[in-house]
Amino acid sequence: MKARSVKLSSALALMLMASGSFLASANTNGYKMVLIEDTPGVAALQAGQFAQGISETLNSSAEVDNFSRQMSLCVGFTKTAQLDNAADACNKAVSAAQQLHSVSSNDKREMRAYALTNRGVLHLLQSNNLAALADFNRATELSRSDVSLHNLQRLELALNKANNGLDVAMVSAD
Repeated sequence: MKARSVKLSSALALMLMASGSFLASANTNGYKMVLIEDTPGVAALQAGQFAQGISETLNSSAEVDNFSRQMSLCVGFTKTAQLDNAADACNKAVSAAQQLHSVSSNDKREMRAYALTNRGVLHLLQSNNLAALADFNRATELSRSDVSLHNLQRLELALNKANNGLDVAMVSAD
């Protein structure tokens, strides 16, 4: 089990760094999502072949931890606007990050942060900015990764711009 946790941690870090172009795709308006390397379907997801990636993830007989599988499904379903399925997968990824027994508490925090970041992007697509902000804030508290910080800062900037427009409109209406 120890070798599996080391492999998972290494894969987590490698995937984050190796997926820069995928993470900032247009369908998520510049928000970043995280996948775990060496998970069935990830190559297809990275290539933008979302239906194929989902199918490979669901139909693979390879031994894969539930966290990695749910992270792929979360991204795939989010990117294909299957929002109910995405919510289920994203929630399962958040839970699975806490339930891995062979992983250190630091790695669990980092994994949970990535799952929360992905779920936050889903919340944005569901037009739930408050839930997205809560997930991005919690992700940043758990792990100040580039992805978590990017998504939080991007949303805060968008919310501040929206708020500034509201202030101007209220002043003009008087």
